[in-house]
Amino acid sequence: MKQDLSKQPVISKGQSLFITGSSVISAVSTFIVTWLATRSLGPQEGKDFLVFWSLTSLVFATLLGVQQESARLLGLAQQDRAGTGLKNQHSSSSPTYNPLLAAVLVGVTCSLVFLALTPVWLGTVLPAKDLRSALLIALTTTVYACHVYFIGAAAGIRAWTEYALLIATGGIFCLLCTYLASVTGAGPLGFQLSFLATAFLWIFFILFSPQIRSTLTIRLSGNLRTTYISMMLAVGTALAMAAMSTGFPVFLEATSSTSSAKEATLMAAIILGISITRAPIMLPLQAFQGVAVSYFITQSQSPARILAKPIAGLVGLGVVGALAAWLIGPLLFDLIYTQYAGQLTGPFLAALTFAAALLALTTLSGTAALAMGAHRIYLLGWVATLLTALVCLIFPLGLEARTLLALISSPLVGAAVHLAGMQALFRSRH
Repeated sequence: MKQDLSKQPVISKGQSLFITGSSVISAVSTFIVTWLATRSLGPQEGKDFLVFWSLTSLVFATLLGVQQESARLLGLAQQDRAGTGLKNQHSSSSPTYNPLLAAVLVGVTCSLVFLALTPVWLGTVLPAKDLRSALLIALTTTVYACHVYFIGAAAGIRAWTEYALLIATGGIFCLLCTYLASVTGAGPLGFQLSFLATAFLWIFFILFSPQIRSTLTIRLSGNLRTTYISMMLAVGTALAMAAMSTGFPVFLEATSSTSSAKEATLMAAIILGISITRAPIMLPLQAFQGVAVSYFITQSQSPARILAKPIAGLVGLGVVGALAAWLIGPLLFDLIYTQYAGQLTGPFLAALTFAAALLALTTLSGTAALAMGAHRIYLLGWVATLLTALVCLIFPLGLEARTLLALISSPLVGAAVHLAGMQALFRSRH
């Protein structure tokens, strides 16, 4: 008997609240980790760790393309099986493959690419002789590709409890490891290892969760090469997305001078300001990306109609958040990050908060494009976002002005490209 999944709720209210709670835990954990690190390390070491954090997050967030594509592929497979009444059955003449293998191959590819670019990282982003940090990131990249695959697979099969736990436990585990590094005085290496350790959490879920373990043997119709290419395309797009969401401080560092202690202090304060204003909006949205993909693939309305309410909600949230940041942001920032007190003003923090909402808008429009199978539109929108930001960062303006110009204008360009492309594709299909 056929089932119309478009008329069935993708997720229950209880499951939605569980994922929301998980994203809040992840956001709070991120906030506490940065506080512990900056409190335990000196200004220069603190700045170096924050840049390492951003570079690692850039690489890890790039692999979110694997998560999104695995959620889409497994979600479509489930929808097809529900529509035809089949249960994990394939035609004897139809070739099948294991999507996990594609994810592993993508992880290996990204590790090799990162290693090849080591001369770029050293002396530009990482300290000139810090080969150890580059090797640590490269070695962890393939492992993290498996982690995000299982998060996407959980979304694809709608195992929302496991999906939420995979998100929440990463932040908690990182926080615990960071706390140990702090109380033992482990230094920069200890904080680095604490962050990288979260890439191995999926192993525990394989051992203790039957739902996650079942995704090890899932086979999909098609061929491995096609899925590898589609995952790499999603990863390429996620690279531009990650550059704006988690890796932006890397580009800010590369285009700015921090030779003096004053400049390094201001840079660290801005990086912290970007992180803490984005986390309340971006982390919950990223947590719900698997849900969004599962929802969008069941819809038949025009993209503009589907996205109208979420866009209005994000803009409204950005305005409210900006007002709050203007009024109490400097007080809280100076209270928590005492070594950077007085560096950031209320208007600056308000602008960063609104910029985070705009970036969330581009993230949502990109997720809708991916769910439509419009990989090229998805890629084009994020490339436009990144290029706009990079152009703004080389303008002959002060550090704060360049930062705000890049963070506000670039997501508007990217979202416009996504929406225009999706509308054109929708009209051509209908």
